[in-house]
Amino acid sequence: MGPDEIYAEIWNRYNEAFDGNMIAIRSFIGGPAEWAAINQQFDGEITRHIYNPAIIDARKEGLELDGRPYAEWTNAEVDALDSSSRLKACKTVDNALMKVLGYDGMSFEEREAAIREKYAGKNTTLDFLNMQSELDLSGVLNHKMGKDQAGTYRVMLRERFEEVFNPNSISKVGIGKYTLMTADQWYRVADQPFDTAQFATAMKDNLHRVSGHNGWTEDYVKMMEGFFDHFITGAADDGLDSLLDAAIE
Repeated sequence: MGPDEIYAEIWNRYNEAFDGNMIAIRSFIGGPAEWAAINQQFDGEITRHIYNPAIIDARKEGLELDGRPYAEWTNAEVDALDSSSRLKACKTVDNALMKVLGYDGMSFEEREAAIREKYAGKNTTLDFLNMQSELDLSGVLNHKMGKDQAGTYRVMLRERFEEVFNPNSISKVGIGKYTLMTADQWYRVADQPFDTAQFATAMKDNLHRVSGHNGWTEDYVKMMEGFFDHFITGAADDGLDSLLDAAIE
C-alpha cells in the first residue's frame, strides 16, 4: 500500500474504535484525558508507517539525483538534504490527511467553504470542537491568519475551552489539584448547545487582558478579534482583510 492507503487504514481503524471522534480527538483543544494517549499512539503509527519511510525515500532520491557517494557530501549539504527530506515527508503525511478528510485538490478557500457548509446548523460543543479541528487540520487557519497568529488563536481557544468546560481547571481547583477532564465530565457537556457568541466575547475579553503583557499592538488585537468573529461566530468582518493587508506590509 502507498502512504495514502496506509494513512486511511490507520485513521479509519482509530475512528471506528473511538466512536467516530478522530476529528475532535485530533483538535488538541479539549476533550477527556484519554484523548491525549490516543493522539500519542496515533502519531506513533503515522510516524512509523508513513513519515519515517517517506524521509528515507526522499533522502535516497536526493542521493541518487546528485550522483556522488555519500562520503563526499559536506555537513551543510547533508543538513540541507535532511531538512528537505523532512519537509517532503510532512507533505506526504499532509496529502494523505487531506484525502481522508475529503479536501484533496481544494484551495484553502474551498476547504473553508466546505467546512462551513458541513457544520451549518450544528451547534453542540462537540460540533464546535470538530469544526475548529477541521479548520486547523485542513491548513485553513494557518493560511488565513499566518502561522504565528494561528498559534495564538489555538492557544487562546484551548485555554478558554478548558476554563469553560473543565471542572478541574487551574482557576477552579488550583494548580495542585488540576487534572484533565474525565470521560464522564466530557460526555456530560459534549452534546450541550454551544454559544459561539458568548465564547468569542470571552476570548476577546481575555485578549485585551493579556495584550499589554504580550506587547500586542492595537491593530494586532483588532485583527485577532476579527479572526475570533470569522472563525468562531462566522460573522463577517469587513475590516479584517484591510488589517491583514496592513500586517503583511
